[in-house]
Amino acid sequence: MYDDIYTLNFVSSFILSSIFICLSIIFSFIFSFNLTNSKKKYLYQYQPIIIFFLIFCFYAILFNSLILTNFRLLSVLFYLILFSKIIYILTNYKIIFKILNLEFFVKKKLIFIFFLIFYLIAILPISDADSIAIFQNIPAVIFQSGLKGLNLARDIEFTIFSNTETLLLLSSILKSDNFGAQLNLISLIFLICITYKENKNFLLIIFSSPLIIYFVSSQKLQLFFGVLYLLLFILIHKKTIQEKIELFFVVLLLTFYSSGKITYILFSAPLFLYLLKNNIKYYKDIFLYLLISFLIIYAPLLSIKQIYFGNILAPFFDNLFGKNNEIYNAYALSLRSSEGWLTNPTNLSLYLRPFISFELSKISGSLGLIFFTIFNYKLQKQLKYFPAIIVVLILLTGQILPRYYFEAFLLLAFFYQINLKFVKLIIYSQLVAVFSLTIIFIYISYFQLNIFKDKKNYLNRFSYSFFNAQQLKKDNLNGNILDFSLDRNSIFFEKNVYSFRYLNMINKYKNNNNQNLNNFILNNSIKYLIIYSNYQIPDCLITKEIKETNRKRVVRNFFNKTIENKYKIMEIRDNK
Repeated sequence: MYDDIYTLNFVSSFILSSIFICLSIIFSFIFSFNLTNSKKKYLYQYQPIIIFFLIFCFYAILFNSLILTNFRLLSVLFYLILFSKIIYILTNYKIIFKILNLEFFVKKKLIFIFFLIFYLIAILPISDADSIAIFQNIPAVIFQSGLKGLNLARDIEFTIFSNTETLLLLSSILKSDNFGAQLNLISLIFLICITYKENKNFLLIIFSSPLIIYFVSSQKLQLFFGVLYLLLFILIHKKTIQEKIELFFVVLLLTFYSSGKITYILFSAPLFLYLLKNNIKYYKDIFLYLLISFLIIYAPLLSIKQIYFGNILAPFFDNLFGKNNEIYNAYALSLRSSEGWLTNPTNLSLYLRPFISFELSKISGSLGLIFFTIFNYKLQKQLKYFPAIIVVLILLTGQILPRYYFEAFLLLAFFYQINLKFVKLIIYSQLVAVFSLTIIFIYISYFQLNIFKDKKNYLNRFSYSFFNAQQLKKDNLNGNILDFSLDRNSIFFEKNVYSFRYLNMINKYKNNNNQNLNNFILNNSIKYLIIYSNYQIPDCLITKEIKETNRKRVVRNFFNKTIENKYKIMEIRDNK
């Protein structure tokens, strides 16, 4: 599937995305400038970045509507809008010279350096497991064939569909498998430039967290939505909302934020209450705007969930909103028992994991000690205890991965004023560590693997899914394949390849492994099994070994060693 949409030419895979995002920023500034000239300046200096987020909110609404009606119009309408945007920019080209502040970047070399280094990370090919299995896989399938005819035995992860995946349709349209990573980085840099005078330390604190490496290299849009959350908090906290139309924009974007992922609803609730408290005299308007925003943003999104998955909150709460589907219950159980959830409340190391890495290979997945340092009572009080509220909500839901705490970290980082030497020491120490990791990663990617010459070198090194997909092509199997070496589906595989994910979930939910396997084979017309050497095939299956094949387990983190194992390919001759 990957080859049908994307190219193996490195430059082609990122240049269109970069141009599109830059055009969106230029459009935002020009439109903001024209509004100001017509004496319609909204939300002070934040107006350009508000327009920027409204653009992507619009794309989410449009794309969801097209998924429901005619997904084949996605590219056509997108390029019509883009063409209109370019015309608008060209007709206002003189304004560009008025708003282009090169002096700012000359004086603030640090921002440019940070951007350049992390941009080189952001434009690297897709390689993290979540992006391969979910965040690029789902949009790619929708772009090619829509959501009709999904096979949940292969595509069970499609049920978590949200506006994150909707926005990432832009990846497929622009033929850029790294669009999400670029949007993450550029959104953050945009906010830093807009708010630099308010807190010059924000840049240093944010980029001192090792987790930033993960966010600017992943297609998951958590950083994009996190920046939006911070922006909305700033507007509400500083009481910048003066007019009803400003209030509408804030409510609309808050609703948009909540649609990015089901857990974002959790963080949206206290922020909405804070908005209501600070603007209580407009409470009727606020609830009206909330209703309008819900209808605009959630109506098409929930319609997609209901039509294609039979549950507006799929795969969760299927006993309430669906048909108590066995696979949904199994998938929900699997998600709650994964490494991202608190499975052992007595294990204290799990609570420290988001902030302290106990393994060198997982250092880029931690927030760092700086989180503890700036998590103080004085700042909590100043921020109305919002960071603490977010942390409590996370713990109550049992989520423990570092990225779940990022919204809280963003709030702390933005409003913290560095005034202690040991805090500076921690920040600069972590900055050195983060920059060291990024420089090593850049050196390996651009020089050792020579990505400009051959993108495959990078994918083979850091994406086990790509390597395994290439191996499957060599195996040349005609028929449906159940691959026990795959824990999830992948954008690199064809539709005849099934991972072990579905079976593994069913086995944990309903302990009848042999029968579950037999049912899966029959229901999905499986012809081949790719199994590890000591796997015991049930007696009811008559199989013949065809050949051996290799499978890799590699990750982006260069501290981790590549593991290559041999598997057997078994042809199913009979099923008794």
